[in-house]
Amino acid sequence: MPLSFKDLYRFDEFTLDPPKRAFARNGTPVTISPKAFEVLTYLVANPGRVVTKEELLSAVWPDSFVEESNLAQHISWLRKALGDRANCIVTVPGRGYQFTAAVRAEAPGEGNDDRLPGRRAGDGAAATMAQSTPSAMPGPAPNHPRDSEVSSNGQHAGAPPTDTPIVPANPPTARQTRNWKTVQSAAAAAMVLLAAFYLLYEKFGGARFQAPVSVAVLPFANLTGDPGKEYVSDGVTEEIIGGLARVQGGKLRVIARTSSMSYKSTNKAVKEIAKELGVQYVLEGSVQSEGNHVHVTAQLIRGDDQTNFWADSFDGNADQILEFEDRLTSSVAQSLSLTLLAGKSPKPTAVSYAAHDAYLKGLYALAKRSKNGFESALQSFGSAVALDPQYARAYAELAVTYNLMGQFGWMSTSQAHSQARAAALQAIAADPDLAEAHAALGFDTWFYEWNPGAAEKELSRAIELEPTNVDALHWYALVLMTSGRLPQAEKQMRAALALDPKALILRTNLGWIHYTARQYPQAIAEMQAVVKDDPNFLTAHYKLWWAYSLTGDVPRAMKELETLGLLLFDEESEKTLADAYAKEGYPAALQEFLVENQRHPSYPYLLVDDARRMCFAGDKAGALQRLQQAVDNREGWMIVVESDPAFDGLRGAPEYAKVIQKLHALSAQAQ
Repeated sequence: MPLSFKDLYRFDEFTLDPPKRAFARNGTPVTISPKAFEVLTYLVANPGRVVTKEELLSAVWPDSFVEESNLAQHISWLRKALGDRANCIVTVPGRGYQFTAAVRAEAPGEGNDDRLPGRRAGDGAAATMAQSTPSAMPGPAPNHPRDSEVSSNGQHAGAPPTDTPIVPANPPTARQTRNWKTVQSAAAAAMVLLAAFYLLYEKFGGARFQAPVSVAVLPFANLTGDPGKEYVSDGVTEEIIGGLARVQGGKLRVIARTSSMSYKSTNKAVKEIAKELGVQYVLEGSVQSEGNHVHVTAQLIRGDDQTNFWADSFDGNADQILEFEDRLTSSVAQSLSLTLLAGKSPKPTAVSYAAHDAYLKGLYALAKRSKNGFESALQSFGSAVALDPQYARAYAELAVTYNLMGQFGWMSTSQAHSQARAAALQAIAADPDLAEAHAALGFDTWFYEWNPGAAEKELSRAIELEPTNVDALHWYALVLMTSGRLPQAEKQMRAALALDPKALILRTNLGWIHYTARQYPQAIAEMQAVVKDDPNFLTAHYKLWWAYSLTGDVPRAMKELETLGLLLFDEESEKTLADAYAKEGYPAALQEFLVENQRHPSYPYLLVDDARRMCFAGDKAGALQRLQQAVDNREGWMIVVESDPAFDGLRGAPEYAKVIQKLHALSAQAQ
């Protein structure tokens, strides 16, 4: 809780008003961070006395463990803010700090009423708004000079009060009087509008008129000396990202895991990383462990000047690390004048060390997005919920893993659907406000039950609970895409990309939305940019193949097909496809692709994919047969058929109408 002092304090030409959390020099507001304000308040309220470091830390950070270096940093900022009066804060070596300036305390109503020097009567609303704008927040607002001062209303401290009559040397004429009254009326109207704006600002929350504070959590360094413990440092990173994502009302823009993890082995400076990701702050840290003892450090750094804004550390048993993560995310939010979602942030959980360790192993395996990774994740998350049947987050990630196993074709539709749904519902039962659980249930409902309406409700609920949940935004965009609401789909995908700008799958699927909208040049441009950054990113090559095939650019479509043969199968398959094209043309190469798929059973065969391939080859009868099989098998990818332009040539066929009729009937049964 912020310190609460009722008096107004004056020293030298400064005025400190704790109730209003205002600090001014000769009437001009001085911008300092909220915690620096509290440090100054405590020192000013105890002038002449040596205040120990322990006392200051206890008073300003009552619920957090903060290192002395963090306090020293705030003292340094205060001295900069005080300028030529910096020497009034004296360091007493080995003890603490002493405030040496002469301080005069005034109770409310004394002296100049409740106005700061230089503030005229009637300026209260404007002055309060100046304190509420982003310039008073720690860190720079977008396009706002760092550490710039908010200008005053132009009045000097010695200006006469507004109720003092001032007689002009030359009385105004009647016309001048009318003009002046017009100006006064306009000014009054402007003040009314300003007051109304301020009331709306206060009523509906100032955060809506402010750009959110932005932060990236870099991968915590594994300093254990054991590469096998990499999952611990990665897991701590991911959990802190998730905790910060639950800051109230989306006031904190947190870069998602994929983009943050791309800097795992980088030597780039914090300033460069902050610029690339478009964030104001970077959080970095490390994890060390020996036996059951864990030491975790973290520091928040300003991106523009690389100064240390906040720091914390944890020393304790490994089974207490969740408590540290909760404390860390809360402390970071408080240092930025933000709060966690009331009633929606995760409460400190009594998860056992063994269950949490299994959960971290699951996150590490899931991030690999491979068949082996998924299988390992299922085992680890399964162990976590077996050890703790109320572990909501483990159930949610278990649901995500089953969803993706079915989507990739590495598990039967029926098994993936039933297991994912059961795990998601178990997670919601354990924690109804867990965004990840609602997002997983929404994906399951969309992909396996072909019910976009119900999926939209779950995904909207997830976004309501956690506005910066990238998975929820991503999957909601796909639901909107397959529902034909393409502008809204693009908006959601771009919102996800703003939080995870380096995620190749999001960039690829933005291209997929353009493809679905028949905007082929935009789709191709998006996906070409992806494969330029990662030539081995399979999904982008797949969808480039679709786009080139539909635009009739057979040479480029064939080039993508050969690349798929190499990435999916092997060099021999790549050569086989190229030879078929050279000898018999594109349809023969497309047929050979099916043969290669069957020759490599390790890669799943998906019926909807094969129907699309047959459409490119001009085999409408074969494509319709595959779609009939896909709907009978309840293959999840049937959800995209009605929106995919690859199937435009089938839409007039009676067989196609029967397939879609059955799709809708099965969807209705699931509801």
